[in-house]
Amino acid sequence: MTKFYRFALSLVRIVMHACFRIRMVGKENLPTTGGYLFVSNHRSNLDPVIIPMLNPKTQFCIIAKQELFQNKMIGWLLRTLGGIAIDRGTGDLSALDELTQRLEQGRNGLIFPEGTRSKDGTLLRFKSGAAYIVAQTGAPVVPVAMIYQGKLRFRSRITVHFGTPITLLEEKLTEPNPRELKRVKQEMYDAVAALMPPAEESAAKE
Repeated sequence: MTKFYRFALSLVRIVMHACFRIRMVGKENLPTTGGYLFVSNHRSNLDPVIIPMLNPKTQFCIIAKQELFQNKMIGWLLRTLGGIAIDRGTGDLSALDELTQRLEQGRNGLIFPEGTRSKDGTLLRFKSGAAYIVAQTGAPVVPVAMIYQGKLRFRSRITVHFGTPITLLEEKLTEPNPRELKRVKQEMYDAVAALMPPAEESAAKE
């Protein structure tokens, strides 16, 4: 972990805790080494900042939508925290390949498989990007649930629930396997849904 990354985390931690009431559940599930893929639901543009902030022992690489990098403050934070911009809807796999490479180098990865924010907190259908990364690397997955109390505003309560790491593939796939990718995607969905309040679960399972 670089000194600048550590400094940025400290700065983010001060600002976020001053602005919001952040509670962490499942601290014992956080890995102390790299090579894990964190898979989370998506509630706000702050999610890619808060999750790494709560994991100070390992450096992250974050997949985030390209539009976030156009905001000067959030874009700076994301780049500092190892952010990779993804152009949604274009079919470009370069961002996923870059995250795969960094996972193999020993960093942790963070991705939001819904592909967009959920306005009401309901867990949306997962896209295939996270399953693709697991297939490429065989990385274990840490499910995460971002739980917001009401509309996000100053001093809102945010609960971040980390689940037990799970291994979905014993080894990476040498060739694409649609059936295995679908299984991995569904098991990731189920793991995140299990961490969320019942009112925020969804019937979007395949």
